[in-house]
Amino acid sequence: MRAARDELLDVLRRGSAAEALGRGFYGDISYRGDVVCENAIVEVLRSRLDNATIVSEEGGIMSGSAGRLWALVDPVDGSANMARGINFYSSGLAIAMGPSVRDVVCSGVIDHVSGELFVREGDYVSHPPSKMLEKEGEQDLDGARVFFHHASLKRGPPLRDSIIKITERLSFFRVMGSALLEMCLAGAGRSDGYLCLTTELRLMDIVPALYFALGAGCKAATSPSPILDDRLDSRTRYGIILTKHQKIFEQTLSILNTRWSRLE
Repeated sequence: MRAARDELLDVLRRGSAAEALGRGFYGDISYRGDVVCENAIVEVLRSRLDNATIVSEEGGIMSGSAGRLWALVDPVDGSANMARGINFYSSGLAIAMGPSVRDVVCSGVIDHVSGELFVREGDYVSHPPSKMLEKEGEQDLDGARVFFHHASLKRGPPLRDSIIKITERLSFFRVMGSALLEMCLAGAGRSDGYLCLTTELRLMDIVPALYFALGAGCKAATSPSPILDDRLDSRTRYGIILTKHQKIFEQTLSILNTRWSRLE
């Protein structure tokens, strides 16, 4: 993660991070900043885990010499922010001992602006559950402050009506444009949660932060199916509810009419 940040800071200083270089494996615009981050992460992975199968947003599926180790990479989550000089973007990496999301054993997300790292490896969590919740008490939807994925509001009724009911109860929500970083900040207790209430996000937009946040004590549910059962090379898009507050979790699920899977 730090190697990726070093490379990105270099192209940012030279003013070339926002240069478009075509489209990546999943069809999105690849900026120079995306590519240098991916190259840095892949180089480190190949030097230390040469046999890993790597799934990355720009380069796609890069097979290793053996099938057990897998790595899921989001080179820059928040590329649009990066390209426009908005200081909110991150990189994410998850390592797994098999092809399933459930096989993940460690993950990391780096805030490229501050350099802060959010890491989980087994029982170790860089930002363990804090006593802030004990001091503030259990929060419900009324007055909650959450990060929110804006595309959910673009969907048609009746789902949009349920989503509006949720947003109307919040104290406020913020749309920041880097789901990985937003989920990690929620996991660290700096917001009351993260909500993407329609199926917008790819696995690399979720998994590195989800593994961290679950270790930090968050509750989570995904739609349209349990994300933990999916393969790391899947193209399925997901919605996610993630929060440390049981009341927010239950109230959000009760308002939505769609099917959600609680993650155990």
